[in-house]
Amino acid sequence: MRALNIEPGWTVWAKLLVGPQEPNYTGVLSTAGGLVFHGEPGGDFAAVDARSGKTLWTFRGNDSWRASPMTYMVNGRQYIVVAIS
Repeated sequence: MRALNIEPGWTVWAKLLVGPQEPNYTGVLSTAGGLVFHGEPGGDFAAVDARSGKTLWTFRGNDSWRASPMTYMVNGRQYIVVAIS
C-alpha cells in the first residue's frame, strides 16, 4: 500500500502487506481526520497515520476481509465497519 503526493507523483510512504493476496478483498478508507483504515492479508484490520504511514493499532479479525471499510456517525461519534467472513 502506498501514499502518493499526487502533484509531483512522489511516494510519501509505503507499507508492505505480507501474506497471501488471494483471500484479501479489502479496500482502503481514508478520513478527514488523517487516518487510513484497511484489512491486511493475515487477517488483521489496521488504522494507519495518513501522513507518516505508521500503524496506530490493529484488530485481529482471524479471517479474510470481504469488503472495503465504511464510516458513519451517530450522536457525534464516528464508527468504522467492514465485512469479514
